[in-house]
Amino acid sequence: MDIGHRLRTLIEEKGITQKELADCLNISTPTLNGYLKNRRKPDADTLIYLASYFHTTTDYIYGMTSSKEPPISPYNAEECRLIHIYRTIPDDKKPLFMETGRIFANFEKNKYAKKHVLYSFIPNKTGLSEKA
Repeated sequence: MDIGHRLRTLIEEKGITQKELADCLNISTPTLNGYLKNRRKPDADTLIYLASYFHTTTDYIYGMTSSKEPPISPYNAEECRLIHIYRTIPDDKKPLFMETGRIFANFEKNKYAKKHVLYSFIPNKTGLSEKA
């Protein structure tokens, strides 16, 4: 099965027009038409956007598999977004991103620890402090 056929099927299943898809992908309608008629192939970025838009895989669009469903990811959408953000950060800035992440990850732990220490010094009715 060719790319054009797969894309036409996906467009039909989604119930959208070629113009709507071209607009979403930020490509011209003639470019999309070229994909649909197998006169041209999408570049890697466009192929990834197509797979994401149709919730399928690039292998399915290229006809390398008949399975439309992408493999199940161990990550939720928010985690995937963080991975995407990390991958777009310049290499020299990645340590800063990681350190910022560690600070936020420990924020709740530190908040709890400070609260715990604070409560251990609050006097009870007898005037003695309680151990929490």
